[in-house]
Amino acid sequence: MDDSCNEDFKLISIQTSLEAHQVAYLINKYFKVSFKRSDKDLQLKYNEQERASFICFDFYDSHWDCQMFLVSNKCFIETLITKNDDFLFDHHSTQTFYLLKNLKHTDYLIKVEDEMNIFDSAKILKILHQINGIQSASLIDQSLIVNPEYLIFK
Repeated sequence: MDDSCNEDFKLISIQTSLEAHQVAYLINKYFKVSFKRSDKDLQLKYNEQERASFICFDFYDSHWDCQMFLVSNKCFIETLITKNDDFLFDHHSTQTFYLLKNLKHTDYLIKVEDEMNIFDSAKILKILHQINGIQSASLIDQSLIVNPEYLIFK
């Protein structure tokens, strides 16, 4: 990952119950792009014991000289809790981690590196709203992003 965060970008929030590969497929189909699974998912360390992995897809548009990323905003980690004095039986516990904690309603993010400010977000949002399975999509105000360094995928 790159150490700088001085790039101009647009960020779109997507709410859906679809799996990451389904979202990537539908975006590829409707926008005629080629999002591919990144070589590495985005890894975040929350503390000494807790690490989360967020699924990441990327696409470079040579026509617009524009790098794009599709990344999950949620990571579910299931752990086995063995029986002890507090629990009579072994059971599983699922913990949810968020890439951007203040956007918990967001399932996926599309980041478009848009240095020349040519990205037509209104047109993109209109098409996203037409995709069956996507409940909502909206442009995120960058001032709401608490940890912009989490959005550096290079």
